[in-house]
Amino acid sequence: MPDTSKSQNVQELLESPVDRASYDELVRDIYASFRSVDQANDRLKGMLSALESARDDERRDLHERVGILSCALGEYARAREHLEAVKGRKEAAHFLGRVYLELGRVDEAVSALEAGRRADEDMVTDLLMVDALCSLREPERARKVCEGCKKGHEDNPDWLYAMGRVLETEGLYEDAMRHYEKAIESNPEHRLSLFRLALNCDLNGEDDRALELYGRCAALKPTFVGALINLGVLHEDWGQYQKAMDCYRQVLALDPAHKRARLYLKDAEASLSMLVDDEQKRRTRAHEDVLQLPVSNFEVSARSRHVLDRLNVSTLGDLASCTEEDLLGFKNFGETSLQEIRDILTRSGLQLGQGAPKAVARLGPGQPPAQDEELQEKLTMPVEFLNLSTRCRKCMERLSITTVGELIQHTEEDLLSTPNFGRTSIAEIKNKLSELGLALREE
Repeated sequence: MPDTSKSQNVQELLESPVDRASYDELVRDIYASFRSVDQANDRLKGMLSALESARDDERRDLHERVGILSCALGEYARAREHLEAVKGRKEAAHFLGRVYLELGRVDEAVSALEAGRRADEDMVTDLLMVDALCSLREPERARKVCEGCKKGHEDNPDWLYAMGRVLETEGLYEDAMRHYEKAIESNPEHRLSLFRLALNCDLNGEDDRALELYGRCAALKPTFVGALINLGVLHEDWGQYQKAMDCYRQVLALDPAHKRARLYLKDAEASLSMLVDDEQKRRTRAHEDVLQLPVSNFEVSARSRHVLDRLNVSTLGDLASCTEEDLLGFKNFGETSLQEIRDILTRSGLQLGQGAPKAVARLGPGQPPAQDEELQEKLTMPVEFLNLSTRCRKCMERLSITTVGELIQHTEEDLLSTPNFGRTSIAEIKNKLSELGLALREE
């Protein structure tokens, strides 16, 4: 039996104005069932329709309510559009700050959250502000705000998460992870704590746990864009390009203008295409090798051998180029001998009359690259030649590094400051440079 009381509660929340105090309840009840999600979407369509003819305060009220409900449904691009139309309102500004955080627009999030802060105690806004300030690398200011919310909330998962963010920004990673663990113990679906804990595991090389935590976070509603992006990057690292593309497409469905998702999707598509091309080349090479096999490797009757010699057939490729008519045209070559030839070709995946494919140009075996004797040649080498992992390549793109010479001008700290880049990736870069007799710049 469906829970009619829950359905009525959702309907009441959708009909009444939603503020920061009732928002979490609205989100929880919307995603309680498919029916309640449908109710929310129907309500959203109704308000959008009403907007077309609304004027003045009614129109502004609808912009705000459409924006907040769109935020709850994870439709952040639409939420931003409507909330920006009424950003002078306290509640609209607060939720606009939330949306900016979801979309990674941190500077704008801080401004919106400050504009939306109430004069009285506003822990919800303050803890969101801590998150934004930590993203801007302002740990002192973030700690001050977080400490101001501590009294009576030491076991609150939201406060535990915020304190974890402060500790992480201060470089106290183990303490930060303990705070995230406590927050998740208190609330197993605390999306922000799941995300930050996953990110730390990711940077520490704990891929299995990171994948599990990102997956849990990305499965929660409303959708966490950052979790989907990082889950996609991790799938790419494992060569799971189709899964990575699915993650990036989900992000673009929520925010068609998301630049990172668009760039990463293009990168994953290219990687998948290369993988398919490599597989095709491998199959082509294997096929060529089969065609070059000498027919003398196979046992055939003297009658068949005589005919093949007359046709100057020396390889399976030559044999596959023959037709049944070619063979049967010889005296004393009948169906028994023909079946013998068919069996040899069938075992090798070939058949009579199929012909040899055009030769595919490829490098000769065992050809080593020319040895670089001059340092300048190493420094001008494109970083693509280092064969870096997906994570490292994305770091190079963010820092606009195109050559090995540009790479060694950076320090470890420079690289570690980029998103999703940790000690495991540093070790990979250092190993690649060491093979060239080079190293990153010292502090």
